[in-house]
Amino acid sequence: MVTIKHHSQYTLVTLTPNRSASWQESKWLMWLMASVAFIIAVVWTIVGAWLVFPFAGIEIGLFCYLLYRVNLFTYSSQTIAIEKHHIHVQSSNRAMKSVSLLREDTHLELSESPQDWYLPQLKLVCNDKCIAIGDFLNKEDRQTLYETIKELGIPAWRHHWWKH
Repeated sequence: MVTIKHHSQYTLVTLTPNRSASWQESKWLMWLMASVAFIIAVVWTIVGAWLVFPFAGIEIGLFCYLLYRVNLFTYSSQTIAIEKHHIHVQSSNRAMKSVSLLREDTHLELSESPQDWYLPQLKLVCNDKCIAIGDFLNKEDRQTLYETIKELGIPAWRHHWWKH
């Protein structure tokens, strides 16, 4: 999701991934899937196929771990503050990372694949610095971000300029 707030001295663009399930909903899904897998494993164990039980435990553990990791990733964010002379990009995954760029020397690059095999990549480029922005956004949100930054006066380059 792309949210824009205009202030008197700067414009703040906040980027967050689409979060279709909250952490509470993810925990309910983990509990439900673990219960179903456990019931099936117990039934197979009673029938005599006890070897299913340890693999069910591994399956439940792996599912819960991966769902936790995906849910953790959905709480990452990126903030772009565009001032008169500077652009500040702050990323928060596990650790906060902050980079400042000179606005006059910065441009936005949109890289697309020739056959649309992967999502377009957005980068703010200033001399020797190159910062990827919106890596966790979907295609529509990346396009919105591209148009938004272009409207805020940052020069934008598109590698495939003939595409719309």
